[in-house]
Amino acid sequence: MKKMAFLVFVSCVVGGLSVATQAIAQAVKIQNSPRPFSVVSPATWVQQPTSTGNSRIKFAAPSGTPAAECAVIVKEFPGLRGEPQSTFDQQMAEQPNPSEMTSQLASRFNNVKVFSPGIASISGFPAQLVNVQYSVGTPRGEQWIRGVTVTTATTPGLVWTITCGALGRSLDEAQKGYSYWQLEITRFPTNIKIP
Repeated sequence: MKKMAFLVFVSCVVGGLSVATQAIAQAVKIQNSPRPFSVVSPATWVQQPTSTGNSRIKFAAPSGTPAAECAVIVKEFPGLRGEPQSTFDQQMAEQPNPSEMTSQLASRFNNVKVFSPGIASISGFPAQLVNVQYSVGTPRGEQWIRGVTVTTATTPGLVWTITCGALGRSLDEAQKGYSYWQLEITRFPTNIKIP
């Protein structure tokens, strides 16, 4: 009986913290997507302009804190429009191969390292999750990213890529930012609601 009372107490405290966090962070409805959705940003983060045509929303950590960004990209593939959701679910439920993921990412980024690939769920849709670090060349020098990338697919022929990670001018700076924001970074993909 004491154990049950303790579990109820813990459940109420955790539930209360969740409600308090959600009260601070607001849900944003995204209409500029082939399939509208909503997302809850990390509480103190700021919405930013998107940088590509398929990027639907982007958030950044507030100034004065370690640099980090989260974004949702939704790309439409007309050739996949007729595929049923079950086909996408089956493909997304397959365990990602770390060497294949590394190879795919290395075609676009430098210094790619894939940690613990796995399966996740976004709004009930199976998704492939990759914990990753990589760098990209910029006009100001090498930019390092340490974070997560989650990919899922939905009808009508949409591929969703959710990225969230810390940024740094060195791997050490990106890793420190990731440690600082890890809860927000790993929670962000779960706060996306696709109807």
